[in-house]
Amino acid sequence: MLTAYERHLLAGYLANAASRLHHLNEEASALATWIAERENRIAFGSKRRRHRHRRLELDADEGMSAPRLRRLQQELREEWSATNGTRCDRTGRRLRRLARTTDLTRTDVSILELLLRYQTQPIIESMVDDVFGRAGRNINALNLRGRALSALLGISAGTVHRRFANGAPLVRSGLVSIDNDGDLIVVSRLHRITTAPGDASLDVHHLLLPAASPTELEWSDFDHIARDRDHVERLLAGALGSGATGVNILLHGPPGTGKTEFCKVLAERLGVTLFTVGEADDDGDEPARGERLQELRLAQRLLARDRGSLLLFDEMEDLLADPLPQFPMFGRFTRSGLRHGGSKVYMHRQLEQAPAPTLWTMNDAAGVNPAILRRMMFALELRPPTARVRARIWMRQLERNGIEGQPHEARALATEFEASPGIAAGATAAARLGGGDIETVRCGVRSLSRVLSCTKPPEGTPTRFDLALIRADVDPCVLAERLVRSGERRFSLCLQGPPGTGKSALVRYLAERLGLEIMQRRASDLMSMWVGGTEQRIAAAFAEARDSEAFLVFDEADSLLADRRLAHRGWEVSQVNEMLTWMESHPLPFACTTNFGEHLVFAATEKCGQMVQIKS
Repeated sequence: MLTAYERHLLAGYLANAASRLHHLNEEASALATWIAERENRIAFGSKRRRHRHRRLELDADEGMSAPRLRRLQQELREEWSATNGTRCDRTGRRLRRLARTTDLTRTDVSILELLLRYQTQPIIESMVDDVFGRAGRNINALNLRGRALSALLGISAGTVHRRFANGAPLVRSGLVSIDNDGDLIVVSRLHRITTAPGDASLDVHHLLLPAASPTELEWSDFDHIARDRDHVERLLAGALGSGATGVNILLHGPPGTGKTEFCKVLAERLGVTLFTVGEADDDGDEPARGERLQELRLAQRLLARDRGSLLLFDEMEDLLADPLPQFPMFGRFTRSGLRHGGSKVYMHRQLEQAPAPTLWTMNDAAGVNPAILRRMMFALELRPPTARVRARIWMRQLERNGIEGQPHEARALATEFEASPGIAAGATAAARLGGGDIETVRCGVRSLSRVLSCTKPPEGTPTRFDLALIRADVDPCVLAERLVRSGERRFSLCLQGPPGTGKSALVRYLAERLGLEIMQRRASDLMSMWVGGTEQRIAAAFAEARDSEAFLVFDEADSLLADRRLAHRGWEVSQVNEMLTWMESHPLPFACTTNFGEHLVFAATEKCGQMVQIKS
């Protein structure tokens, strides 16, 4: 069913088309036939006019003559004039609000409205296809190479092409794209202008851009990255206040570390709305790369003058990751910095000129070309939260799901599993659905930890631990008191001795006395199958401990500090060198434990401030 305004538009399209057609054109006959066949549905004019349209169709076998075309043109002009003054319907008013936001001209709005009505109003689609899509043509009726657009809108073909030039608002805004065949593709999200309920005054930002869902996390849940977290807050507050362009923030880290949730918490902290880009198409299906890019352009244009909004582009790899970053031997052809052969220059300009601050998330920043990364204003690494933060998250999830749990039980879960907030939420929700208790939660998270490798070695001092019972060549009680009283935080220890003699327990005791979180890494956490990978993980562990102000502990250090004189391969030497360099420069407590002290490289014993031989 046509609205009154759609009937006015249809009359204008038909009048424009008829005035531009020659009577020998097959489109002229098709136009007359289409009108006569649908006179009851389009309900044009009086009975007298509809009778004349029927006569045109009944005599169609005689062909379209010049007089008959002139009569048709006159009839259509009268129909169009009779509907002048018809008020825009809801779709039309929303389109004009959108035009003001995206700097569209009146011609742009007319083009966009025709494209949108063609996709959403079957009668208009039928008219365009039946009149201009005939004679077995292989291109769509509304193709940039055809004449349907110019004929229906009553403008020249040159004007149509200029409105689709590279820098023209229709293309720059991402509202319309052009494929290789010249077909015009309206961003699917624009259909919401027609289908979304509500009146025409609905904010086009919220109509076309989905706002991020609420978060269950809090600002304090990111205390383990407090320095960088607070810097990003200040940066974005300044960008929103000044209207700066080209503000791009990268958030990277392993899955489950809370990158997306941090963006939500940050937006709440700043008091702004966070809009997501390209998470699904209008059918709820997975969007293609081109669709995500088109929606990003649209979102940037919509929010260009908005000082109260941020954009979130999740899974940045979809758009900007190298296709084969781990295989540099394939050369520059594959390391374009974009997937599917996209233009590097184009994306560089998109980042540099972005009018709205944008948060980008990804798991591994190593997969993105440095030319892209250098256009980020800041790169924030999201690491797994500390045990103290995890305990707070566990306690909140237990309370939210109505599962009885004491603070010490939440701390036990936090120290046993390095589980992300998402895992905590899933495990507690599952326990609630099954009517379980805290042990049901533990069972659930243990099952996930097997596949996600988030089981942690114990981080706290064992119960009934007595430091005086440790037998060592240095009195452990005297050593602990000396380190605590000195207030010195830059020291290193090497504890060697048989298994089970209390090496790790001594380190955890020291960390508790110093008031520091312990960050424990096993050799299996650091060793990599790739050349250079172990060195990267060693450096990352020291950097994370420094940023988190944690007591770093390496277990089974003999695997990483083997005597270089016994090395057979270059990488065996380089990983030892990496360890020694970081041990010497690390500003916080560091300890390594080993069962085989005699295998350590001599330089390691020199760089450790205190060697402790623990006996059985």
